[in-house]
Amino acid sequence: MKRIGWTITGIGAIMALGALLYSLNVIDKTLCIYLLLGGAGLMFVGSMFRAFSLLKR
Repeated sequence: MKRIGWTITGIGAIMALGALLYSLNVIDKTLCIYLLLGGAGLMFVGSMFRAFSLLKR
């Protein structure tokens, strides 16, 4: 369960870092906002998975 949480958090971090492509004019502003919000949401869900795994012990 802890590994799943870290995996989800890692995917969210990569998505949030993908929003840096906006400054290089590779993606548009709408996709940048989706990547930022989606990445932040996934990082939050991953941290909740990790917290739940600690409480489950």
